Amino acid sequence: MKTPRWPVLAAIVAVGAMMVGTSSAQDAEDGAMTQGEDAVYISVTHMKFKPGKRERAMQIVAEHFRPASEAAGLPGAMLAIHYQTGKWDAAWVWVLEGGMADLEWYRSPNNIKWWNALVEREGGEEAAEALMSEFQGSVAESYSEVGHYHTGEEAE
Repeated sequence: MKTPRWPVLAAIVAVGAMMVGTSSAQDAEDGAMTQGEDAVYISVTHMKFKPGKRERAMQIVAEHFRPASEAAGLPGAMLAIHYQTGKWDAAWVWVLEGGMADLEWYRSPNNIKWWNALVEREGGEEAAEALMSEFQGSVAESYSEVGHYHTGEEAE
């Protein structure tokens, strides 16, 4: 069995995690870094598609990737942004359900569930790999950042 190619978004999140610093994190009294129990960690991935490839890339997401997420019982992106102006064509905001620990995986259980659902939907590993290759080939540039927001009374 070939090692499947994982979604560009997952790879970008992993790379983004390596660039995340702790300079903005709050110091706990014991010196440990913390953001608080009411923090929801998110990853934001911006994408710029090659000329003429945006429409097909968005079609792949809508007709193949999103249904694979649903079939796998995964939540998908909490927000998708389609830009009219600026450098990027689109952005996706993903909740890191396990917090920053979600970034420690090379292939998380959810990535594996998603890939298996895509393979099943596409009729096999080869077809899923071809679709993934087409999507990846449409991406000119991407950039991910990881952050958090607060849900408690003192949310800012």
